[in-house]
Amino acid sequence: MLTARRRSVAFCLLMALAGAHAQADTPRLALIIDDIGYSLERGRRAIALPGPVTLAVLPFTPNANALAALASERGQDVILHQPMESIYADARPAPATLTTEMPWASFHRTLGLALDFLPQAIGVSNHTGSLLTARSEQMAWLMNEVGARGLFFVDSRTTAETVALDTATRIGVPSLRRDVFLDHDLDPSAMTHHFERAVTIARTKGHAVVIAHPHDESLAFLERSLPALAARGVAQTRVAELVSSGAGAARKPSRAAPGLPRNPTSPRTGPAL
Repeated sequence: MLTARRRSVAFCLLMALAGAHAQADTPRLALIIDDIGYSLERGRRAIALPGPVTLAVLPFTPNANALAALASERGQDVILHQPMESIYADARPAPATLTTEMPWASFHRTLGLALDFLPQAIGVSNHTGSLLTARSEQMAWLMNEVGARGLFFVDSRTTAETVALDTATRIGVPSLRRDVFLDHDLDPSAMTHHFERAVTIARTKGHAVVIAHPHDESLAFLERSLPALAARGVAQTRVAELVSSGAGAARKPSRAAPGLPRNPTSPRTGPAL
């Protein structure tokens, strides 16, 4: 029997599939707001952005639970923004950061606690992770757990060396990759350039996945820019709709990859981060 979370994910993907069919011939843009969980005010502002938005919530941050609950209440999707080890040393890594030094048991326990912390999550993305997402073994551990829970994965692509999407595809986890980072540079002209690039990608390949952050400048830019998409012939959509329509490496979750531990209790890039 499916768990409550898996029933919820299945329902979200079913509803998303219905929406995706309606937009099949329209270029689609899906927006993810990363790093939700610290500022309550900016988190609320992100949730209130025009149209469907996916909130990537950092586990164990002060306002993570409140904002995830509010997002779900307002009809916005929530995914776990799982911290992962970067190529850059961090004296204060984010809570629940997955590292290359962790044995499987510690890795599995840390990931499980983060997932359990956010029951609203219907998917997972990586926060930083330029080192970890380049490691095949750890990505297989990750995807086995993501698949076992019936979730999807979004590769933030914090390094050109990432093997996350390829590993997800091999194991059979529905997945997508980020196309554009909106706001590495908060200058309005820079954000306009990246937003227009996303629109071009959507028109060229049918969809684009954009990641932004809850900076005041980014939120103001999106509040101005998102309402104009429809008039430009681009549909704002959910990440879950892209996954369910097969826009990424979406496949039916399968068994764990051969030779990898199983969960014993359950079945072009920007700057490196």
